[in-house]
Amino acid sequence: MLKILKKIGQTLKGCYNCLFLALHTVFWCFFMYILFIFKVLSPTQKVLNFFNKWLLFMADNWIASDNFMMDSTMNIKWELPDFCHLEYKQWYFIICNHQSWTDILVLQRIFLKKIPFIRFFIKKELMWLPVLNLAWWAYDFPIMHRHTKEQIEKNPTLRNKDLMATKKACLRYQHMPVTILNFLEGTRFTPAKHQKQHSAYKHLLNPKLGGFAYAVNAMDKKITHILDITIIYPEGRKTFWDFLCGRVHHIVVKLVEREIPSDLLQGNYVENEEYRNNFKNWINRLWVEKDAMLSRFLNSH
Repeated sequence: MLKILKKIGQTLKGCYNCLFLALHTVFWCFFMYILFIFKVLSPTQKVLNFFNKWLLFMADNWIASDNFMMDSTMNIKWELPDFCHLEYKQWYFIICNHQSWTDILVLQRIFLKKIPFIRFFIKKELMWLPVLNLAWWAYDFPIMHRHTKEQIEKNPTLRNKDLMATKKACLRYQHMPVTILNFLEGTRFTPAKHQKQHSAYKHLLNPKLGGFAYAVNAMDKKITHILDITIIYPEGRKTFWDFLCGRVHHIVVKLVEREIPSDLLQGNYVENEEYRNNFKNWINRLWVEKDAMLSRFLNSH
């Protein structure tokens, strides 16, 4: 009986949190849309920067309300690294493993007002989501098409489409500090995907590097370091619904700040095979380290 009541309570909590997220997203987007209209109509870069600052102010408060939901309805033990060396007025790349939508709320929470507002790569398919689709446009999120090898073979011009989209977004990032997040696995980790992919790693999917390499080049040496983040859920893999229901009680975040090798800051990932191989080798080494660290942590808990 107690188990049934507990499950009912968790489900009600999940419904409440889901409703809260939906309503407060609509609330913030209403005001964001108004600013977005003025942003689109901005006649000069100075005016554009003015409205961008107000949009970022709104985004910080949006995230703060997400954090309020987590603090008031969830009992989570957080194990976090030291953030004192990070700067709010600096440019950053973040690379991170990806297990559920919860990852985004975790990253937004822990980095709020410690580093610039986080933008991440959006799959074109997600642009059909109502309300949020315009928000991603307003905040200049890079939209990735992710064409298949077969599509590129039929139409080689598609190869450069994501590169152009990334360059276009990154040009806008030159005028104020930004954090660019890339889940290098390209999708959420599941055992089925891991098996289908024949991943070379135990706890990770194989990294997809195109979008990240495009962004490194497009930022034109504006960003020379990455924040290598690993999110761990010691209780095991949980869904976003489990998170909303309060079934996640322990979250661990590991951080390693790494310098991007100088020879990788500029290069043509699409056409230069040597550059592409060097970039792949660098990320593969990081992925080996990340996978080993996950194994050590999970084996000791």
